[in-house]
Amino acid sequence: MSESRQVEEAGDRFELAHYVVGAAQREMAEKAREHVPALRLGAVAGGLGMLSAAASYRLGVLLLEKRLPPEAAAFVAAATFGGGAAVAGIAARRKWRGARAPLPTETARQVVEVIADAAN
Repeated sequence: MSESRQVEEAGDRFELAHYVVGAAQREMAEKAREHVPALRLGAVAGGLGMLSAAASYRLGVLLLEKRLPPEAAAFVAAATFGGGAAVAGIAARRKWRGARAPLPTETARQVVEVIADAAN
């Protein structure tokens, strides 16, 4: 094989590799954007969990102590904030599972098809 043909084939391979890397990056970015709603709900779950352990918990206990004994007030406040955090966490998990994996599966499939066609 001549040197010019080898250089030409190397250039073709470089262009193909450049195209494949770009396509894989675009596909992964698109799939990553699908996970944003799940991440937001996860942040909500974390925020509600923090509220459970922070000053709002104490405020809830103080307000409930006006009507309930201290032990019952603490239990009701913990159950309320903990339940809200659990519901938000479950919603986040469902959103996350509904989204596609952030891997370049379409690009990989196309590259395999191109290689298979070139081999024939």
